[in-house]
Amino acid sequence: MNDPNDPGAQEFSGLGDVVSLTSAPQQIADHILSGIAVGALPVGTMLPGERALAAALQVSRSSVRAALERLERLGVVERRRGRGGGTFVSSAEPAALAPMAERIGEFHAERRNLLDARAVFHNTLAAVAALRRTDDELEQLHRLAATYSELAEAAAARTADAQFHFAIARACHNPELARMAIDIDTKINAGFRHDPFSAELFDRAVHDHAAIVDAIAAGDSLEAGRLCEEHFRSTTTPPSS
Repeated sequence: MNDPNDPGAQEFSGLGDVVSLTSAPQQIADHILSGIAVGALPVGTMLPGERALAAALQVSRSSVRAALERLERLGVVERRRGRGGGTFVSSAEPAALAPMAERIGEFHAERRNLLDARAVFHNTLAAVAALRRTDDELEQLHRLAATYSELAEAAAARTADAQFHFAIARACHNPELARMAIDIDTKINAGFRHDPFSAELFDRAVHDHAAIVDAIAAGDSLEAGRLCEEHFRSTTTPPSS
């Protein structure tokens, strides 16, 4: 259950880059709580074990334990003993999340800036990919877009979407651009994907992916960039309050 290679631990693997060690327990708690608040971690989700989570975050087990204890006191997670035990998300009710509303608000304000930066950056990636992609890379983009279109379930669709956009980054043939794409994704998702999901957004993304691939195939860098930025703004950026 505490294997750092298990899928649950891998979903949290990026959090180590955004957690400040000076206040690790509170920041770990904030990120997990924010994931619960936006629905990325629905009720019933089993969190990775303390050892696996600490390894993924590159923090001490005591920091992870302290963070989970804070969340347990809030009533949003529960620990179950014995076979099949672990730490599970137990509540996403507004009343349970209310004590942390201000911190969640701060988290989302910071994230809004990151989402803006991602949209602008992926405009450039798609534009460059349209000029540098190979035929094999174009075929891969077609396959990834088709795969996404068959995954109308939140977690699988979020992962497939990330794979599609990382493939665009790789088609730029610049490892630094690919690394930057991974870095900004890591900061935004904090170890688990927060992007909103609905049937309407899924249908929009399917259409967007196809249009982006068509523009890349045509070598139309301006259109590919415009479509990609618009895609990120319309499907992942929350409306301004």
